[in-house]
Amino acid sequence: MIKKFSKIYKNTLFRLSLLGALLFVLSLMVVAVSVYYVTVIAELNRIDKLVETEHSEIQKIYDESGFQAVEREVTLRTASSEGLYGLVNKRVAIGNLFFQEVTKEDGDLPLLTGLQADEFSKVAFLYSNPHSEENDFKDRRARALVGPIRTGNGVAAILIVGRDVEGTMRIGLKVRNAILISSCIALILGLISSWFLSKRFTRRVDAFNKLADDVRSGNLNRRAPRNYSHDEMDLLAEHLNEMLDHIERLMQSMKYAGDSVAHDLKTPLTRLRTRLESAGIERHNTQDAEIFFSAAEDANELLKTFDNILRISRLKTGERRELLIDINPKILLDDLADLYEPSCENAGLEFHALTTEGHIIRADRGLLSQAVSNLIENAIKYTPKGGIVRLELLKNNIGSVEISVCDNGLGIPLEDRERVKGRFVRLDKSRTHPGNGLGLSLVDAVANFHNADFTISSIDDHNSKRPGLKAAIIFSKKKIK
Repeated sequence: MIKKFSKIYKNTLFRLSLLGALLFVLSLMVVAVSVYYVTVIAELNRIDKLVETEHSEIQKIYDESGFQAVEREVTLRTASSEGLYGLVNKRVAIGNLFFQEVTKEDGDLPLLTGLQADEFSKVAFLYSNPHSEENDFKDRRARALVGPIRTGNGVAAILIVGRDVEGTMRIGLKVRNAILISSCIALILGLISSWFLSKRFTRRVDAFNKLADDVRSGNLNRRAPRNYSHDEMDLLAEHLNEMLDHIERLMQSMKYAGDSVAHDLKTPLTRLRTRLESAGIERHNTQDAEIFFSAAEDANELLKTFDNILRISRLKTGERRELLIDINPKILLDDLADLYEPSCENAGLEFHALTTEGHIIRADRGLLSQAVSNLIENAIKYTPKGGIVRLELLKNNIGSVEISVCDNGLGIPLEDRERVKGRFVRLDKSRTHPGNGLGLSLVDAVANFHNADFTISSIDDHNSKRPGLKAAIIFSKKKIK
């Protein structure tokens, strides 16, 4: 689950959409907090100022008219039922608070417990009407200012002026719940929308990535899918398709020119070889005859090169793929082993063949034989005397049929293993050996023709002088009948 979310989180659009959702939730919370402040905090501040003003008014009445006037004023204000009042000293205790059950919000303590007679305190408390059975008159929240009525040199009484804030606090609770619920809903919807957008975007990006992989593998007729919505992705697909059309035209022109040159030169080269061989025969065993035969051999090598070029071109186009048949590769490889074992002995190499039974693949026998022959000839050519060449047919650990040729020679550096599959590519250390750089390119073309994989790896990475080489044609399990 964590890996799946991590994969989704790596998606750029998901992160951007999630950031947008978080910013939206943040802005929603800012607006909600502003509403909460206006509806609750501001109202509580207004009540605090109101009770402070009222307390000051009663203090002024005392200063002007004495304590009896304060008693009358508190009695009158209590009768109005607009507030909560309490006036207490050693002689009197009047006010509607004394007819209620009053406790502080932070504990079951009397309202006046712990208060100093000469200081003002803002208190939040709960009060209940003991004579009412309705729940709405129980544990109602209130705020009050408790402070002294001062005389010239002392305290005449303690006055409590409060207001019921139950309605305001209930509104505050609803606003807080609304903030929490709306934020959670916005966040969940943001996550869902981010996931949906990222999946939709990822599908289109995956189509582009698949297109790039196909084009990189040589399938230039692939095109990016379009939905004709004319959005940014659709315009990108349009431009990519136009670019690929142009590249395909250029590649076809180059391929046609190269194939035409190879095809057109075959006939004159054939005539040239024939004439050189005839001239050599006419000169009998003279030095001139050797020169003619050598030139004829060079012309023959050119003909082989052009034949390989044309064969690779035909394989790249996938011609005659419908003629593939089911074959037992063991029979073919055993024949090749018998054919090349003497060549290995003549080159001072050991040859081993390990071919197992029970494998059926869909292939062209002639093309597969040519590809494996190229690999064996390369191994013989580049493995020093005393080395080992091994031909193997087996099923690997994922169930794919693998035909491989291994040696313990000089190997191919890691950075060159893909490059050597190209046409006319030869590494510097192989320049002294005869060849035209088309052998591995032909093997790669044959593998692609069979929908197989052609891989090159080393045998012994710890031996820097002779790491060896393993060239394998792998028929994946899905493509084996």
